[in-house]
Amino acid sequence: MQTITIQSVLERNPDDWLQAFQDSPKNRAFYEETSQQITFSRIAVRVLGVPIEEDDYFNSLFTMSQTKSIHILSEELNKNIEQKDFQAIQTILEQHQQTPKGLSINRLVAMMYGYQLIPKHDDSVMNRHLQLATIKIVELFQQQQSLGLLANDFRRFLIDMVKWLKNHWIQWTKAMKPTDDFPKVVWYGETTVSQRYFLLLLMELGCDVLIFHPAKIDEFAEIDPTDSFSISYLYASETTLQPFPDKLRDRQATVGYRSSQHFEQLMHDQQSGIFKPWQFKDLMPRSLTLRMTYDDIFIYSKEKAMVRPKFEVIGDEIIIPVIFAKISGVSSRREEYWHYMHQLLASPQTVFVQEFPYSKTSKANFHFHYKHCLVNGELSVERIMQSDWWQYGELPLELQRAISYTIKASCEQPMLKQQSNETLYDLQLFLFKQMTMIPQDILRLLQNFDYSQEVPKLVLYQAPQQPALSREDIALLAFLNRFGMDIVFYNPTGKLDLERHLLEDSYDVHRLEHMLFDLPYEEPKQQKSAPDKIIKKLFNRFF
Repeated sequence: MQTITIQSVLERNPDDWLQAFQDSPKNRAFYEETSQQITFSRIAVRVLGVPIEEDDYFNSLFTMSQTKSIHILSEELNKNIEQKDFQAIQTILEQHQQTPKGLSINRLVAMMYGYQLIPKHDDSVMNRHLQLATIKIVELFQQQQSLGLLANDFRRFLIDMVKWLKNHWIQWTKAMKPTDDFPKVVWYGETTVSQRYFLLLLMELGCDVLIFHPAKIDEFAEIDPTDSFSISYLYASETTLQPFPDKLRDRQATVGYRSSQHFEQLMHDQQSGIFKPWQFKDLMPRSLTLRMTYDDIFIYSKEKAMVRPKFEVIGDEIIIPVIFAKISGVSSRREEYWHYMHQLLASPQTVFVQEFPYSKTSKANFHFHYKHCLVNGELSVERIMQSDWWQYGELPLELQRAISYTIKASCEQPMLKQQSNETLYDLQLFLFKQMTMIPQDILRLLQNFDYSQEVPKLVLYQAPQQPALSREDIALLAFLNRFGMDIVFYNPTGKLDLERHLLEDSYDVHRLEHMLFDLPYEEPKQQKSAPDKIIKKLFNRFF
């Protein structure tokens, strides 16, 4: 009978193992097929932490989830088990417990086959391969657990092995031949004991397995402490465990995360563009929020849109790289703190807000207005502009269309979190209503916004004696961010505000050294004129 032999390929170069994971085993080293034996290699890597370009990491995960040949097991795990299988396991476990020192592993596996708990493949080679791999994993469990197969976790281990072999392994491989490529599996996040052993079983069967944990938590190392079955690859950075991505992230890290040399090259490349005034006025604005350091804010705030990273035109949209940051607390270098803020305020294309709530509120019911603007279940840009409530009719037509387009995007892809007992429709209705009341000073900024030129700014200072930002204020910030405005929010107390309502990945938080609760806004100091300085110097010299 033909046998299957697995070779482990442990590549430590991230490009190598990622590329190898995507390749067919037939294109790797060690592949050999004879009448007696099939030999191939498999990839098994524990990917811990995240690269500096965090968005690339999550976008890579999402791309894998869209590939038919890759199974995102952590998101697909089927925990159902048939009642007859559960009862059969109970019978085996009762006999196991009643036998002095328990059943032997061979006897245990034989009983599982007898009760049809291990799925049967049409190919005898695949059946034999599964049996040997299962015995090896049960032996490993016995060796690693202090009480062996009498450990409390063994019952859960056995139940999970049965249901996952039936719900996943046999479903993936029922049409397979030993010469076909074995499944590719991705696990993201935390694992239970039995989940770790099932991943190990998949490795033994010949599956390529990648295990990702962005917070560098290596739970799998508990059953593979010497890297015998898999290797670990460690990124320099880490982040908290987040839900598995359900879409591509539309953010780009600034070069503050990279070398200054790369920064200079990026800036040089972008400056090669020469655009006429209002060249892009008919395009629809779409922001790309830059992921940046605290210092980046004051570098990029001076730059026109066209020289910022990732400024580009895609179809009928113009991508505007923007700043959206909360500065929590106050720097120990107080003069520098105020200087940077005053630098942002120096631009004529800036609105400065110190009193809250800033946005209007309304108790009007917009259910009818919202429904009227729907066409085939989606908001219609034209219907929004033609509505009776539309208050922006005096603005240039292309700006009206851009505002309507952004309202549609803001409602259909909300940046705000749903409140308890709030449906998605309730949230969309709330956002829709708030976008009908954009403040006049903001509208003037938008009217002066030539998309390739200076980016308008909204700077907010939350003095300790002021009320907190309202949810209506934060809805406006989300709209303006999506439209393409820079937003910098100063909160010297460090209290939560944006965090309570906005999705975490939609903005940056920069935490400074001190939290102060009695710091009013400080006006810029008046610079003395040149004649004044000369008179003062002469006065000091003589007197």
